[in-house]
Parts: sequence; C-alpha cells; structure tokens
Amino acid sequence: MKPIVPVAAACLLVSLATAASAQYATIEEAAAITDDNVTRYERDSIKQQGDMRRFDVTVAWRDGFIRPEGAPPRKTVRYLVKCAVKEIALASVATFGVGGETTKLYGIAPGGWDFAAPAAGSREAEWMGKACAESL
Repeated sequence: MKPIVPVAAACLLVSLATAASAQYATIEEAAAITDDNVTRYERDSIKQQGDMRRFDVTVAWRDGFIRPEGAPPRKTVRYLVKCAVKEIALASVATFGVGGETTKLYGIAPGGWDFAAPAAGSREAEWMGKACAESL
C-alpha cells in the first residue's frame, strides 16, 4: 500500500496556491495601496510607448506581521501616462508570492485604459510628474 501523505500534501499546496492567486476580484482591488504599504517608484522602468510613457511602482507591506492572510507580500503596479495632457491610467498589476514567484497577473487590454487627471498632491500625481520629467 502506498502512503497518501505526499498526495495530501500536494493537494494542500495546490489549494493554498489557488487561494493566494485569487486574492483580488478586480484589477482595481489589486492596485489598491493602503497606509500599511510602502511604495517604490521604479525609475528604471520608464519606457516611451507612442504618445504615452509607462512606469512601475513596487508595493510591499510596511510590516510583514500585518499582512492579511492570503495577501501577496509584494506587487508591481504598472501605470501609463499621457504627459501632454497630464493624465494617468492603470495598465497592469503583478502579484508575487513569498518565494518571489509571480502568483497572478492582472491586466487591461490595450486601448481599454481609463485615463484621468490624478488628484493634486496624490502619489499618482507625483509619480506622473517624475515619469514625464525624465529624459529618455
């Protein structure tokens, strides 16, 4: 008779991985940044794409002990900006597991982005200003 422990362990790992990858219902939920998060504007990620620029922001938990169960330890949020009209849009979010592996990728199809002016003084306005001021 073969032991069933490895099968049970594998099933548990699959169910945990599935739960971790399904932590957000929408891309907007995945992109949300709270006061319990720290962010890092990724200057090296800025790329010109036609009349837009894209850039990434890394988001992590300020303290690992306050991270809600099932929430990813880290995520990368990608934004698009139209510098000429000072508008920004969410493009994608990648979430990462404890081991650094990508657990889920959320994206908006090209052309489906909702560009809008960011609120004055917001971190999005600051990031957009940095991305637009950068010479490429």
